Amino acid sequence: MTAGADGSAAPATLQRMTPQALVNLVLRNAVPLVGIVFFHWSAQNLLLLYFVDTLLAIGVIVAGFLYSQFPAEEIPDFSSRLSTIVGYAAVAAFIVAIMAVPLGMPIFILVFGVGDASFTDLMHDPGFRVGLGLQAVASLVSFRDLVVALRRYTPEQLALKRRFALVFLRWVGLLMAAYLPITWALGRFGALLLVAVYVTITIYAEVRPDQFLAAFGDPDAVPGTKPDGSGAAAEKHGRWRRRRRGD
Repeated sequence: MTAGADGSAAPATLQRMTPQALVNLVLRNAVPLVGIVFFHWSAQNLLLLYFVDTLLAIGVIVAGFLYSQFPAEEIPDFSSRLSTIVGYAAVAAFIVAIMAVPLGMPIFILVFGVGDASFTDLMHDPGFRVGLGLQAVASLVSFRDLVVALRRYTPEQLALKRRFALVFLRWVGLLMAAYLPITWALGRFGALLLVAVYVTITIYAEVRPDQFLAAFGDPDAVPGTKPDGSGAAAEKHGRWRRRRRGD
């Protein structure tokens, strides 16, 4: 999803990344590695922050799907509208909680079992707390932007399923590396290896999203293999919205 000039979101399209955008992407994602090597940042903490970021991204997309089906602003009663918004968060949190166990167990074992990190020390780390706070704020902003986009476009036009697949499979790729014997043989340095793997996967997924999805067996990832139904979906979405409003 790309942002328009008015700050709204436009439908996702395949765009060729400019050299400047590619350099910015690489530099932005390489910051954690630079911090670990030169500023003694904790690789374990960064790995856990990546995990939280993945869960929050999944939660935002799930809440966006719920909003697209049950728009809160179309409910006239304030208490009912508030209950609907709370419902978005509750359902998203429930789904994220279910997914957190299989997605996070290998990471927690590597960080707290093989490594020397402790939960108490983790929560007393100011940098980790700041990172959690920034991620929480970023997820709220992301959900707000997604809601604005969904007022103009359908989930199909915004490619929410594709975005979910990219976020989810990016973490699956990390888990595949986490199960490698070399990761466990490195002990506490295994977290550093996984941070490097995650950075590499993130860059590749953003530069070559179709190839990344196709590598995991998604047939719809290859352009031209699936009919474009965005126009029909938009018309159906518009009729559904008008019926809800009673137009």
